Amino acid sequence: MRWRVLLLAAGLVLTGCASAPANDPADVSLHLQQRLDRAFNPRLGGIDRPAAEPVRFALPNGWGNLMRGCMKDSGFASFEYDRFYGFTNAGKQQVYTGSQGLAWYHCTQLYPSYDTVYVEFSDGDLDTLYDYYTEFLVPCLEAIGAEVGDVQSREAFSDGGEGQPGWWNPYLSVEVPASNANVDLLYAKCAPYPDAVRP
Repeated sequence: MRWRVLLLAAGLVLTGCASAPANDPADVSLHLQQRLDRAFNPRLGGIDRPAAEPVRFALPNGWGNLMRGCMKDSGFASFEYDRFYGFTNAGKQQVYTGSQGLAWYHCTQLYPSYDTVYVEFSDGDLDTLYDYYTEFLVPCLEAIGAEVGDVQSREAFSDGGEGQPGWWNPYLSVEVPASNANVDLLYAKCAPYPDAVRP
């Protein structure tokens, strides 16, 4: 009788640990990104990444190029970006009204302003991040059953694509969890960033 009671209790505990009901994959992806944002910069408070697709990291030395590309895709073929002089359209300073203003608003929803969320990484920061990701975070995720896809090489991590070194995180290579609760469980077990690299 005692063993039956113990087995029943164990069954109840395991039932409590079962996967939470599935959420919409887009909602889970957004939740995962928002958790990354808050983990990297706890000072954000209640500022969350907006729900827009595609959502991706926009670091300081890549955000301008992403915005220029988005504005060109929105029909403003003469839209340009210069790191020192900012944004222009057909040689004139960017405006935030009319159709151009609406396109700008849309693009800022797709690519949140880097100065709210991210900082530019030094070479030392990149070394620290990459070592943490490959030596701790990837093994940690795999140990609890998450499948991590392609792990970037150190060279690719530094290059980052589009002038955004260090944008990749192993959580972005994990198959999207079934629910927000499962994302939170992963975060509780495997911290996404080392304490040494914070804004």
